[in-house]
Amino acid sequence: MDQSTREELLYAEAAKHGVSPAQIHRAVDIIAAVQRRDRQDFRTNFGEELTSDRWLAGYGVAGFEDLCAKAAQEAGLGDNGGLVMRIVSAIAPEPELRDDDRPVQFWARPLIDPAEAEFTAYRVTYDDPKAEISTGFDWSGALLRTTLRAAITSPGAASLEEATGVIVFTTHDLPGAYIARPAPKRARPVCVWCAQWESEHTLHERFGACPKFTTPAADLPTAVPTPVPVP
Repeated sequence: MDQSTREELLYAEAAKHGVSPAQIHRAVDIIAAVQRRDRQDFRTNFGEELTSDRWLAGYGVAGFEDLCAKAAQEAGLGDNGGLVMRIVSAIAPEPELRDDDRPVQFWARPLIDPAEAEFTAYRVTYDDPKAEISTGFDWSGALLRTTLRAAITSPGAASLEEATGVIVFTTHDLPGAYIARPAPKRARPVCVWCAQWESEHTLHERFGACPKFTTPAADLPTAVPTPVPVP
């Protein structure tokens, strides 16, 4: 199906529900922008394309419903996210949308050992249906391992998708879930003592870094030269 045909079907379906072409176009643009961002991140981190099925699996139906709700509000449709979802679903393949409400961790296994977070850097997003969509932030692998250690020893949980290295975890103090995607190309120089980045030393009590960032070539103890006896 080419783009013009898809748009005609989209507008026709929207008209059945009293939604103008401009409104549904705006809503779809918002959804597409999120897809483009996620595909670019996936391409950068893994060197391959993120399929639509894979993208939807990562969100789960509940997550996609929430995205449609935000798109509806931005498009001036109020609290009609379900309507946007019905219109979009009517012109797209939707086997997952009908009866598959599994988020990405469904295909993952429980993560018990934080050392399994073995990448040097991660792109971390926070997913909460009641909050704004997280744009994401970069973490060192060491920071993620420290956070996971606290999460799995408190009323939280973590899972690992072995095929991609994606880690999903929760904490006791927030209702949503964090999604950590490997991002080795975002790695930065690490501290020789705690392996975290310099930017992660600003709140070392919270993040578990040591008090001072130390590079391999600076501020390391040097051996005291041994005097050579003069004959």
